[in-house]
Amino acid sequence: METAINDKSAVGARKPRAARKPIPRLVQAQVLRRDGWLCRWCKRPVIFAPAMKLVTRQMRDSDHTGPLAYYDEHYRRDAAPLLDELAAVIDHVEAYSRGGRHDSVENFATACNKCNTRKSDRASTVLPSPRRIKAKYGEPAHWDGFSELFLVLGQQFPSLLTTADRDWRKALLESREQRREGQEAGTGGTHGGDRWATRTRTR
Repeated sequence: METAINDKSAVGARKPRAARKPIPRLVQAQVLRRDGWLCRWCKRPVIFAPAMKLVTRQMRDSDHTGPLAYYDEHYRRDAAPLLDELAAVIDHVEAYSRGGRHDSVENFATACNKCNTRKSDRASTVLPSPRRIKAKYGEPAHWDGFSELFLVLGQQFPSLLTTADRDWRKALLESREQRREGQEAGTGGTHGGDRWATRTRTR
């Protein structure tokens, strides 16, 4: 995971960059919706990890006693193989440690966990250009990363929600409304002026 490491100055010395502020969940939700819940680099559909966490809790509360491999906090392959590959991650396009902007949504993209791990803090040129998918019926038009499942489960089983889950629920609902309003206005509903960007897992 990327940290606020040193950056070269004009004379070749190193000086620390200011510590990055956490990305607001609303901005994360806006970017995920803007990108159609598809990885910028490999174009695979990504999965909203908190949804898998809620599914796991609901299964446990329903007296399921067998092993489950839907969610793990660290996205371990043995414990959550889908998240190991496809967990939604918010990534810098140009790494912050290489001078990438931290105050522009334009330097900010959806990535899958695998591509995020491969890219780390290297320049975006280390990854191939976003691949063109040959699909008979085109790109997914309604994929949502299971975020709508998260909203439904949160409404039906509010006792399952943590404080972080409630924050996510609020952010997803607000970003959904913004996108709807933006589509009606012809702007797409993504607020390019939001001054936040970082690499973070969507927990």
